[in-house]
Amino acid sequence: MKVLVAGAGGMGSRFALKLAQAGNEVVLAETWSKRLQSLQTDGLQADLDGQEVQLKLPAYAPEAVPRETDYDLVLFLTKSMQLADLVRILLPAFGPHTYALCLMNGIGHEQTLTKYLPRERVLLGNTMWTAQMTRPDHVHLADDGSCELGSLTDDPDQVKMAVTTVNVFSQAGLKAHLLEDPRYSVFRKGCVNGTLNTLCTLLECNVAEFGQTPLAHELVVKVVKEFAMVGEKEGLHLDVAEAVSHVEDCYSVIGEHYPSMYQDLVKNNRPTEVDYINGYVATHAKKYGLAAPLCELLTGEVHVKEQLQNAKNDV
Repeated sequence: MKVLVAGAGGMGSRFALKLAQAGNEVVLAETWSKRLQSLQTDGLQADLDGQEVQLKLPAYAPEAVPRETDYDLVLFLTKSMQLADLVRILLPAFGPHTYALCLMNGIGHEQTLTKYLPRERVLLGNTMWTAQMTRPDHVHLADDGSCELGSLTDDPDQVKMAVTTVNVFSQAGLKAHLLEDPRYSVFRKGCVNGTLNTLCTLLECNVAEFGQTPLAHELVVKVVKEFAMVGEKEGLHLDVAEAVSHVEDCYSVIGEHYPSMYQDLVKNNRPTEVDYINGYVATHAKKYGLAAPLCELLTGEVHVKEQLQNAKNDV
């Protein structure tokens, strides 16, 4: 499979590295100039499960990605607030048989993608792999994980592409699973991000440290109930007890991990994706005439922290 990985940060690097090692043709598109320069000069460098690896892959700024190549898949693993611009810039790289796959944190990305692409060409899912940018020229890839994806319609070609992608990703060791309803899975993963990402960032702790606090369970339940409330209005019946268990399993599975939002704001002083996680729930609750006070509070607190620290995107 020929794959264009749009966003070569921590998670994009994991997928690019594993897919390339499995024999797939991988091209990188990266917006962060320091990261792009490192990729073009020294290649993709990573600590992969305790082993240092280095792999040279073609890497371009989005506007410079070769357009004459017919990619099978464009895999979006950028930050939520960059998605719309990145899709628009990369549109010329989409051939007649190219599909988009979004595995990013956040809710509602299919709405952004389908503004530019036919719904029958969009695959959606999420990942429970972890990744950490240690420096602009290096990523740390540890812990066990998986990913899951599915098609947004029952179009036979789209369903076939989803199955093919799952097989290719699994052969690359990415432990992919096929979904019947990817939107449900995205909301379920949103519960993980809306609790652990947000709270670990505000409290400046890792996943296990948060899980050990006496109020952790109560906070998780309250946030998940707000996600479930909005999901119900969007035709998704979220099993609250199962979603809470899914979040709390992370305390042992990826306990030492500092979530991506923590890495963005606490470690690298960059703006976060909170508007696409807790902010999505808070905004859509108002749209439906509901109240999501905890998600609204958490979103506001993260933005205050961003402002107090004068968080800025690197160039």
